[in-house]
Amino acid sequence: MWLEALKSKYDGEGKVFGKEEWDQLLGHFGSVCDVPAIAFASDLIHAYPDAKIILTNRDVDAWHTSVSRTVLQARLYWLHNVLQYIDWATGLVHPVRIKIWKSLFDDDFEKNGKESMVRHYEMVRACAKAEGREVLEAQLDDGWEPLCRFLGVKVPEGPYPRENEGGGFIPKMHERARLRLRAVGKKWLRIGSMMGISGVVAMVAWRWLNNQPMRG
Repeated sequence: MWLEALKSKYDGEGKVFGKEEWDQLLGHFGSVCDVPAIAFASDLIHAYPDAKIILTNRDVDAWHTSVSRTVLQARLYWLHNVLQYIDWATGLVHPVRIKIWKSLFDDDFEKNGKESMVRHYEMVRACAKAEGREVLEAQLDDGWEPLCRFLGVKVPEGPYPRENEGGGFIPKMHERARLRLRAVGKKWLRIGSMMGISGVVAMVAWRWLNNQPMRG
């Protein structure tokens, strides 16, 4: 449904997504973040008037560098471009990924990424203000306390996560893609084996039938 929603909003194709469609897509989740959800920030703010709105503020240059080294590489990775045609899971995710980069950055993140980020933040703040909604302007080094206070929940034990630091994103991405490729290979081997066995059985049956005396 994400691809349908993207085509509806950015290309004017298909049905316009309203509360019913968003409930169908996101009704079983308690929160959303990052792509593809951020492509529909204004729509989701309007559809869910009781939802909390959080903006994670980052230096534009640092954010642009980080995305270029991580998420953009998932868009460009050659194995993802191959797997989308032979693996059902990648075939669901990668076309959405491609459409997002086209819709948000006109497929040129290097040129348009920073401007798009600034424009997105301004849009979220304006939408929230128009609806009288509070926005938590979070910083990466704030830790748990401001976030938990805003959400009205207890502060969890353990450090605040910073998952993609230290260059871990790319190795994990490569490993997931290789696992998908191996899964596809095993599936094809099973199908090939079954087809081979079926072919042998069919040949034996055909020869047996042709060696039987005619009865009438």
